[in-house]
Amino acid sequence: MPAVEAALATFLTLTPADRIADSRHVYAYYRDIHYTVGGEDWLDEEMGVPQTSADIWASVTPGPVMVTEWYERWYVVMEAECPWEEEHGLMIVWQDGAKLSKVGPYNGLVTNGRGYDGREDAVYSAIGDEYTTRL
Repeated sequence: MPAVEAALATFLTLTPADRIADSRHVYAYYRDIHYTVGGEDWLDEEMGVPQTSADIWASVTPGPVMVTEWYERWYVVMEAECPWEEEHGLMIVWQDGAKLSKVGPYNGLVTNGRGYDGREDAVYSAIGDEYTTRL
């Protein structure tokens, strides 16, 4: 099976438990933006306040899924809409369809690492570093 098909097939085996396990990264993205823009002034009323990190999924609307190659690795990329970042949305990326490699605003990049800034292992690379997450 070609690598691209294997990545997609692996992604399709992910379960709701895998999604819940990834909640903390999406929740960190929400908290970072909420803090940065003063979300208590408008966002709390618009989307409510998630009581747990898993509650964040109630505010995520999945969009298209694609598979792309970068440096001889395959990545499954899902775009989604979220009320805390309407302009850039949410991008979730799984390396080889299995390992979560990135959560954050959609910017077309499949990882946060640039090789020189210490963020190559960051899943969510935050505006405020206290919200940065790693596996």
